Amino acid sequence: MRKIDLVRLSLAMKQKRKEKDMTQVQLGKLTGINKQVICRIELGKTVPSISELHKLLNVLEIDFNSILEDEHVEDVFMFIKSQAIDDEERKGIETMISMMLCLNKHEQLRRIYNR
Repeated sequence: MRKIDLVRLSLAMKQKRKEKDMTQVQLGKLTGINKQVICRIELGKTVPSISELHKLLNVLEIDFNSILEDEHVEDVFMFIKSQAIDDEERKGIETMISMMLCLNKHEQLRRIYNR
């Protein structure tokens, strides 16, 4: 089952609202949703209710499918243990694994920061 991507929702809302030259207060009046709630949705900190989402998508003319997550792709980490030919190769493999783990941690932090 596909889920709503809060980052996509928040970006689409901000973009469409600005394209329509509309403030959060004006959007709130059109949808009956409190300005603070709209602000928190645009920041990706609040999940709108189904009725709020329906109103927002209609007023801003956002396609529902455009805010859904992509098909879920599972990241798989495999560790293969083998014997190194010599110390230099062992150090090289350890360095490579260390770099891969750092990159993975960096990607996680970037995703959190971009929300």
